[in-house]
Amino acid sequence: MKFSVIILFIILSVDMYSQQATDYFPQLGHKWNYRVSILDSSNNTIPEMIFFRDDSSAFLSEYNGKVAYHILSKTGTHGTVQLLPYTDTNFVHLTGSDGYEYFKISEFEFLISLIDSSLLNNIVPYLSLVESFSGWHLNYRFAQNINQQYQITSFDTTVVIDSLEIPLRFNKTGRRLQDENLETEIGIFSCKKFVVSTSINYLVILPPPLPPIPVPIITSVDTVWIAPGNWIVKNIIPSTNIDLTFLNLGDYNIPGLKMEIISEVTGAEENTEEKFTFNLEQNYPNPFNPSTRIKFTIGNSGHVSIKVNDVLGKEVVILIDEELNRGNYETIFDGKDLSSGVYFYTFKFSDFYSGFNYSITKQMLLIK
Repeated sequence: MKFSVIILFIILSVDMYSQQATDYFPQLGHKWNYRVSILDSSNNTIPEMIFFRDDSSAFLSEYNGKVAYHILSKTGTHGTVQLLPYTDTNFVHLTGSDGYEYFKISEFEFLISLIDSSLLNNIVPYLSLVESFSGWHLNYRFAQNINQQYQITSFDTTVVIDSLEIPLRFNKTGRRLQDENLETEIGIFSCKKFVVSTSINYLVILPPPLPPIPVPIITSVDTVWIAPGNWIVKNIIPSTNIDLTFLNLGDYNIPGLKMEIISEVTGAEENTEEKFTFNLEQNYPNPFNPSTRIKFTIGNSGHVSIKVNDVLGKEVVILIDEELNRGNYETIFDGKDLSSGVYFYTFKFSDFYSGFNYSITKQMLLIK
């Protein structure tokens, strides 16, 4: 009997240890490289809309009440992502068998911006609402029983649009699925697999004591694979329908997103001195209406071009296409004749001194 108890204790101890959230997060200084694909309404990859994302686990310090890993992040094209500065920070807090993420609006805004301008205009009032949901969310419970749903957060609120009060409910749940072996570019991992479902619902208010009835406006189902010592190695958010018919604004499809870990992106120039022969700043203001400033610096004389394209790759305008001497410059992009949406500005520089050619693409958001 005593022997059986000892064996059971050992088994439970091993299982408990294997569920520790810190086992799944790498050491500080770790870098991730991801391929990010935008998905159409049928959840097929849009070939011309593939981006690359670099993350770096920079340091550990307190953030909004929790000790958190600060993960610097940047997104760009295959040829430019290494040259770009980090533009975003994500936060992860680990305690026991629980993994927290700080919920932010940035990815939601990016997906919203990819759809047509009419929806972008209609959805703007909701962005501040989504921003109000920001905070620490316990998304990953590593010791959770398989296929058992758990509540992450839920609360009711009201937004006012054109003097119309709209009662809403924000709800977020998680579910741990069966562990899965996942083959990636950097190896095969035995992953913890989670599904995180986020929904915004319109509340139909009934006479007391009847509870309100939630009518879904948008539901996002996020599937995440987490590998030991690597954290997230794959993440899929299918395309989602957003129903605004109750406001007579129709319904729309939000593109999906697939993020997969890959080997380090190469092909960008690695010479440190050459990297600093130019600098392209993020446009300001951003978002903007109707104009925005783009500043850049070139350390040597050379040929500079700045072209603006829409999300389909169509050229909108050429802002600069000329030879310039070294110095600081600024140009204005005026979108008064364009519809709301995401636009990309591409800076190309041919350095007369070194003979090298450089190219950087950044995105900007026009909201009217």
